[in-house]
Amino acid sequence: MAGIGIDFGTTNSVVSQFAGGRTDVLAIDEPPASWATLGFDRVLPTVFGRGNADEPIFGWAAKQRPGSLAAVKRLLRAEEVADVDGVEYVVEEIATMIFGHLKRASAGQGVAFDQAVVTIPANSRGIARHRTKLAAGMAGVQVKALINEPTAAAMAYSMNAAAEETLMVVDWGGGTLDVTVLRNIEGVFMEQASKGIQQLGGLDFDTALSRLVLDTVADASHWSAGDRAGFRLDIERAKIMLSQVEQVSIPIPGGEYRQVTRVMFEKAVRQQIERVREPIEQCLSDLGFQNSDIDALVLVGGTCKVPAVRNFVSELLDRGPAAGVDPMTAVAEGAAVASAILSGDLDDRDFFVSTEHALGTVSLDPSSGLVFSQLIPRNHKLPARVTETFFPVVDHQEAVMVKVMEGDPAKPLDDQDNVVLKEWEISLPEPQPMGEISLDLTYSYDVDGILHVGAEDSLGNELLNDVVSFGASVDRRKLAAIAKRSADALDSGKLAEPEPRAASSLDPAVQKNVSELQSKVMPFIDDAEAAEVRAAIDRAKESGHDAGDTLGGFARKYSYLL
Repeated sequence: MAGIGIDFGTTNSVVSQFAGGRTDVLAIDEPPASWATLGFDRVLPTVFGRGNADEPIFGWAAKQRPGSLAAVKRLLRAEEVADVDGVEYVVEEIATMIFGHLKRASAGQGVAFDQAVVTIPANSRGIARHRTKLAAGMAGVQVKALINEPTAAAMAYSMNAAAEETLMVVDWGGGTLDVTVLRNIEGVFMEQASKGIQQLGGLDFDTALSRLVLDTVADASHWSAGDRAGFRLDIERAKIMLSQVEQVSIPIPGGEYRQVTRVMFEKAVRQQIERVREPIEQCLSDLGFQNSDIDALVLVGGTCKVPAVRNFVSELLDRGPAAGVDPMTAVAEGAAVASAILSGDLDDRDFFVSTEHALGTVSLDPSSGLVFSQLIPRNHKLPARVTETFFPVVDHQEAVMVKVMEGDPAKPLDDQDNVVLKEWEISLPEPQPMGEISLDLTYSYDVDGILHVGAEDSLGNELLNDVVSFGASVDRRKLAAIAKRSADALDSGKLAEPEPRAASSLDPAVQKNVSELQSKVMPFIDDAEAAEVRAAIDRAKESGHDAGDTLGGFARKYSYLL
């Protein structure tokens, strides 16, 4: 049986198989001719939409249709629902249908499978990892392992490289930036250090280029949905073309054109490009490395095809990028290699992954108050199993709150890098005086990317046995219904009406703005701007309508994204 690897990407997804000693990337979609020549002949845009007859559509069919949803992967970090052509769907349901389509499109190419290795950004949070695995499973794809995208890329590169070397992989795709240092010793891949930025990629370059052009347009708010969809496609294609030519002509709805040079584009995205410096230098610092300690630089992801990116990273590390790597497909190819390793079809190689964020809990320090108590540190090899002992803070305490923290314990507890993945209030069945009872908290983290949490008191009572987590918006009782709805939609070619949700107290027009801003704007703008939009949404929900004008203003400001 072939080893199957799936790169579930922010902008594009790729399926690859390892068989007969080699990897092959499956042609699972058919792009327009003008895009096929740009390297998109073996990828499927990770876009979901509703067709004219309410059928589910994917890839290029959806990408070229107004109202479709892109960047589903970014929504897995926190969003609960997403707007698709005016209809709200649970994010897990959309992701499940996309995985189901990848499986069926592959079968149409003669490659049937029910298990695969799926890749995930190295800096991805625990909840996004679990929601990805959950969606794949509900689509009938058993996830053999979730592996970090840079590790997969290194494995693809090293199939034809030196037997022993230290690699730095810069994986910069449509939505995320990851930098990982790995050691390859005779086919065994070991992550040494990893650092990344969760929301920075080609989508943000598209936004910068859009703004550059829109600054020359008198009023884009009157554009139709079709105009906006066409403009976004033209912007993305122009960005890609500027990696090959010095100047492009971008059509504007209404018949006009704008000339953009590579120099203009590079100036518009210079600030984003320079942000790659921090994770590169952090990885080197974590390991005490100099540039000379890196034997090979591997650049993957569509953003790494931008000449200014390649030049900037090469100058930082005093070396050029390795040859023989397809930035668009390397991650899926490496995942297929990992799948073959796990199934025993490739027995002369192995891999080990590590954590990109520290994992711990919140505890009370007598001298400094609530603190991030670390259990599994950053860059810890997986699988990992750690137990720490904690004590109640008052006599005869009857309950404790267990919070799973992910982030950086060196930063303040309320820092934006520190997030609570899940929390439980658990009862202590036999309260005791302080010092006479303790609590053992155990974190078990495997290569499947799922954190198991257990707690037991010193009297032998099991207090907690759970995982992190079942999604931001879906409890496990609803998973079977989501899986069935998704399969039925793919089988019948007809989307079911989404599950009724609690009625909103907001005016319908305001609720529409909220839904569209959450799913189609916030994933594509920088953190500071997204925080402004989120604050306005929170005010609208609290007041019912007072913030409606503000939300309308944001909708007009970012109309080119809607």
